[in-house]
Amino acid sequence: MTQQLRGVSASKTAVVVGAGFGGLAVALRLLARGYRVDLLEKHADLGGRARTFELDGHSFDAGPTVITAPFLFAELFERFGEVMADQVTLLPVSPFYRMDFADGSHFDYYGTTEALVAEIDRLSPGEGERYPQFLQAAEAMYDRGFTELAQRPFTRVADMLEVLPDLIKLRADRSIYQFVSQFFSDERLRRAFSVPSLLVGGNPFQTSALYALIHALERKSGVWYVQGGTGALIKALAHLFERHGGRLHVGQSVQHLEMDGLNVRAAVTDQGKRFDADLVVSNADPLYVYDHWIERTTLQRLADSHRARLKQSMGLFVLYFTTERVYSDIEHHTIVFGETFREILTEIFEQRQIPEDLSLYLHRPGATDPTMAPKSGDAFYVLAPVPNLQGDQDWSKISSDVENQIISILTQRLMPDLPQQIRAKHSISPTYFHTELNSPFGSGFSIAPTLTQSAGLRFHNQSPRYRNLFFVGAGVHPGAGVPGVVCSAGVVERLVARAFESPADSKAGAPAGTAIRGLK
Repeated sequence: MTQQLRGVSASKTAVVVGAGFGGLAVALRLLARGYRVDLLEKHADLGGRARTFELDGHSFDAGPTVITAPFLFAELFERFGEVMADQVTLLPVSPFYRMDFADGSHFDYYGTTEALVAEIDRLSPGEGERYPQFLQAAEAMYDRGFTELAQRPFTRVADMLEVLPDLIKLRADRSIYQFVSQFFSDERLRRAFSVPSLLVGGNPFQTSALYALIHALERKSGVWYVQGGTGALIKALAHLFERHGGRLHVGQSVQHLEMDGLNVRAAVTDQGKRFDADLVVSNADPLYVYDHWIERTTLQRLADSHRARLKQSMGLFVLYFTTERVYSDIEHHTIVFGETFREILTEIFEQRQIPEDLSLYLHRPGATDPTMAPKSGDAFYVLAPVPNLQGDQDWSKISSDVENQIISILTQRLMPDLPQQIRAKHSISPTYFHTELNSPFGSGFSIAPTLTQSAGLRFHNQSPRYRNLFFVGAGVHPGAGVPGVVCSAGVVERLVARAFESPADSKAGAPAGTAIRGLK
């Protein structure tokens, strides 16, 4: 029986646009509060960046490959009196990652202190004793940056000023590379422990040290793979939504938001449908929404012009392929570092050029879940950071060259017979993120996670101009990555309760962020 807590009158209607992780999470939260929720998705399939597709008769996750904060999803099922484990099976990934270096050495990132200390000492004798200090410092970032701030709304300058002293105390003004370098002198270790910032779209030499919290999050809650792929979790969330009365509409691409002064009254789609709403939550990039869905005066556009100048994350080039044979010696995740590190990142983020010396992120899901590989063969996803569309590359002309470059690197470093073993391949470039996912510059993670673009300095979860327009996703607080995107739904729930519910209503509804508070 549904144990749904009703916090508002059932006549209240919410429209959520975009069925990615953020859109699904906020749609479920609002449904649990008693809103009638319409969830619109422009594609025929769900997931946003976490969509799936088929290649060579085999299913691939297009985007996120692991879950690092499963308690965030467990809470969504709990809100309806259900248990996530009844619907989704999570498999532990070990090691979390293998780091492969150009000098032929490697580092395995395990989930225990004992194993990590041993690995550090194997790679760089004597440095293992520094790891507990590094972990303690990363946990301090986690306690402040994730546990306390990740679901806290930032809608005013005063909100940011309140936390500024703590950020200064933690020295969040330093880059994550500088933070890691306090503890380790070996360049390979510095790369290994600062590279996670790239997984949320940030240059380790520019991303705030606050993002060291990623390491602490992984250590606290593990790194997991969803049996059947990340798409299986998307399906489970969608079924949960529909099972409890949510209304899902696929193939509905929003054309514009119908406005009444500074209030949104409805979402109107290219397919000619109008969805009335007391409030709208967008999982699309805020910059895209402001530029394409809302008619604004010239003065308003000038006032908003600073948004286009925000620093964007890098682009992503992703190659998916199947092979004739199994590569049993390849771990679930392998990060293949190039010869250089800072130089590669400078070319991508600053010069907006494609480096010859690429670094790669290789995903082999069959290492953990054999059902994700073809019989007697294997399946891979390899991601290369590249410039976003501000680099002005013509991806229709150069994609095949980048594919060959990636295959050449993998052949030289890990898979000597790869060219002969590839059975089928497919790639996506920043153009895909622009056209299919409404990313204004084809960036993989919306705006970059620099200190001056964090918390209240990112796009706000509630529009400062349009009272009933809200945002979830990578571009808003708390940021990119699956945990950040799902946490943004909790922020929106709090803001909606504050804006549209009486104190009595809010008490009746389930509080946002219970999983975060209960973690400590």
